[in-house]
Amino acid sequence: MPKNAAAVLLTLICMSPLMFGVVFAEDLRPNVVFIIVDDLNDLPLGPHGKPSVPTPNIDRIARRGVSFTNAHTNDPICAPSRACMMFGLYPQTTGLYWFENWRQNAILKTSVSLNRHLKGNGYSVFGTGKVYHGGRGDNAYDRFGYRTEFGPWPWDGASKNPMLPHPDMMYLYEEDSDVDYKWEHHFGRLSMIPDWPADPNQDIPGYRGWRLFGKPYKYVSSKDRDPLGDELCAQWSTEVIQQNHDKPYALFTGLVRTHTPLYAPDEYFDRFPLDSIELPETIDKDLEDCAEALADRSLYGFRRYKMLTRHSDRELYKHWLQAYMACVSFVDDQVGKILDAIEKSPERDNTIVVFTSDHGFHVGEKEFLYKQSLWDGATRVPMIIAGVEGMPQGVQCHKPVSLIDLYPTLIDLCELPVQPNEAGNGYRLEGHSLRPLLMDPSGDWMGPSVAITALPGKDHSQHNEHGGTWYPHFSVRSENHRYTLCTNGEEELYDYTVDPLEWNNLADDPAYAQRKAKLNKQLIALRDGDRWESLGQNDDWNELISTKWSDGVLQVTDSQDTSIVTRRAVADFEFEFEAKVADLNSIRFRYHIRGDSKDHSGVVANIPPETSNLDGSTEPLAGDQWNRYRIRVLGDRCQVWFNGRLHSDIRGPGIAGEGRLSIQFLGEEALSSQIRSCRFRSI
Repeated sequence: MPKNAAAVLLTLICMSPLMFGVVFAEDLRPNVVFIIVDDLNDLPLGPHGKPSVPTPNIDRIARRGVSFTNAHTNDPICAPSRACMMFGLYPQTTGLYWFENWRQNAILKTSVSLNRHLKGNGYSVFGTGKVYHGGRGDNAYDRFGYRTEFGPWPWDGASKNPMLPHPDMMYLYEEDSDVDYKWEHHFGRLSMIPDWPADPNQDIPGYRGWRLFGKPYKYVSSKDRDPLGDELCAQWSTEVIQQNHDKPYALFTGLVRTHTPLYAPDEYFDRFPLDSIELPETIDKDLEDCAEALADRSLYGFRRYKMLTRHSDRELYKHWLQAYMACVSFVDDQVGKILDAIEKSPERDNTIVVFTSDHGFHVGEKEFLYKQSLWDGATRVPMIIAGVEGMPQGVQCHKPVSLIDLYPTLIDLCELPVQPNEAGNGYRLEGHSLRPLLMDPSGDWMGPSVAITALPGKDHSQHNEHGGTWYPHFSVRSENHRYTLCTNGEEELYDYTVDPLEWNNLADDPAYAQRKAKLNKQLIALRDGDRWESLGQNDDWNELISTKWSDGVLQVTDSQDTSIVTRRAVADFEFEFEAKVADLNSIRFRYHIRGDSKDHSGVVANIPPETSNLDGSTEPLAGDQWNRYRIRVLGDRCQVWFNGRLHSDIRGPGIAGEGRLSIQFLGEEALSSQIRSCRFRSI
């Protein structure tokens, strides 16, 4: 080769990789194996007051990395938790608190997911099982394995519904006939083969055997059976790890056990003889000092606990615990298969392993048997990260962190662009990289000193559309305390240094007033975010007729109809203000949408004087008190809250678009009306 040609080639090699792809840089970046388990609580952490379940394979990850012992979900429900984790945005930012489809969310559908960000920046991306709730997510994978499958399932020979209860456990509903989701309460060994009786009157032919993925599932014995969904996902994952990769890869494996129904192979039940199982620690009257909004015994988790414990003659509660423990052990074995593949891989020392769950799950503590609470049983999750170059191994970090921190952590570790939405909707990720804590678990990091969790204030068994977004409650967890603020103003405060099982609510204890005030401030800051803009000055509004501003308070000075209207038009927003009026019917909010030279009918919020007060009473409101209004418009939906309670929730095509906000004062009763603390933020 001529000298000048060699020089040219050397120059090209040394030039910016942006001109010729990023092959050289990519080859040095780590692979990622991300394992997320469904409904797995903190049992792998050996929590005080709960049954002991050995998890030798999860422990293998812990020995090679950092275990976050104070990690929490941002919403203890599958869909919002996973959306928060995969998109890096809080539920209070996106408005997705419930079992809603993220693809229909105005913010999330225009955001860049974690797997898409990896794929768009040089990674091969693979997925299998339950990563997102309800499907494959945004399909940003090079290859996807098996879909989510919670089975095996009983079948009656005719039903098109694949999620049927077990015919041998229908006695559960003799006293609880109105309980929802009957399949969700069943559990047992695979050898408990369902035999559904025929019912000619209902055109049910009957069927003996299990079904999986909509097909007959072979079960002869523990040694002669078809693999279950998680076993298939684990095997598929090992094949991905073992294949040759010409660039770094990210593998997302979603294992569905310990999600109900709690069916598992017999050998896993045999690991936990009934007489060896210790029930979770409880005390009488534990719920008496809890917030009523959270301790309402009509809620699904309390009903599930009562359903099992009322059958004391059958020891059903102990049998259920055995089934949950069996499923934890079963999942642990699947994790072991994936780890074995990593150990045998030539990429072993260049593969980061992330292990976590979407939320916790109460197993009877506080008389609750479900996710969806704001106590540690539902919010606390195992979170372990291993395989990062230079990190300490086999250590724990006790600082409060949450699932929202995983996206920015992988951005940091995989050298991805920091703000994936910068070229799109502009939303900045709200978590923080855990890298500093991976390198020094007791050191400092950029994240908050508390982890926040939201809880929609509607129960799982209520099927109203978007019902879960009504009345959201919030809780923050510090290293030693939990503070909870319910929508109706109720509070809880626990001190884990003296009360690890959350038995004593200290919210009204004067000795903890300063601690509570600090946590309240931190909660509100994380709940409300930092994108609020003040609208408390004259130059923020048009049509200031018969009004005046003084020290941030607007005063109506004449008894004629008037209104103030924002100078700028907005779309997808939250708007808050406080108002004091003699007659609540004399003030209303309107959102004007102007397009195509037509003034569309806006959304009007008239608050009747009998609206419930902050304390939940139904007495008429006093005309001279300050009342709080909050309006949220997102896409084609408008919600209006009054003193923390939902007043209206309206959907329609006339809502979507860009318009101006107005507050209208009507008639003689509007004289001397006042508003203050006006603020606005785009969502």
